[in-house]
Amino acid sequence: MEIRYDGHVRHTRAVVAGLMRPGTATPSLTLRPHQPTVYVELSPPAVHRLTEVPLGEVDAGGVDADDLLPWVSRLCEELASHPAERREWLMRVRLLERLERAGRTTMSPDALEPLKIIAASGGRVSVEELARHAHLSPRHLRHVMRRALGIGPKFASRVARLATAVRRAGDGAGSWAQIAAESGYHDQSHLVRDFNDLMRTTPSGWLTEERRNLQGRRRPSL
Repeated sequence: MEIRYDGHVRHTRAVVAGLMRPGTATPSLTLRPHQPTVYVELSPPAVHRLTEVPLGEVDAGGVDADDLLPWVSRLCEELASHPAERREWLMRVRLLERLERAGRTTMSPDALEPLKIIAASGGRVSVEELARHAHLSPRHLRHVMRRALGIGPKFASRVARLATAVRRAGDGAGSWAQIAAESGYHDQSHLVRDFNDLMRTTPSGWLTEERRNLQGRRRPSL
């Protein structure tokens, strides 16, 4: 696959990507035509357990999987030897086996629990509320999350809101204005700004890029 990120272009067979980072847009992936691809979304503790690398050091643009997970090449070959309809199941099994063998995560619960709350709320919880839940001051919470994850609570909330909007678009919401209102944005312009800042594209541009994954679903109107 071709990966465009932070002004650079590279090619790799498999990649492990970390959390999005402030000031840098999400990576853009271009796959070869008819190239079978498996995509897995792992929780932060799972990534840490598998890679044994602090999450803040796993670049959002991706690190070649062979550098962090030497067994991925063998897994790719195993997946290729099975029919397409069995590959997702096999991937789940192999990852669960690896997680079972891996050690426990050493990531701070003070960083992980607020991240879970942010995700569950779709980014609609304040830093003050998160700090109270973690029994920390807002300043200490920011420090703990940046040290463990490479991002602070405010940026994590922005990403969670955008993720909510993307899911609503994929589910076939009627309009971008409706998506903005249901995803915690002040208005549609606020949503458009986050698309531009975090993904370097517009909502309609994102839909065009993702049309292969959204076939048969109703497209939001402007």
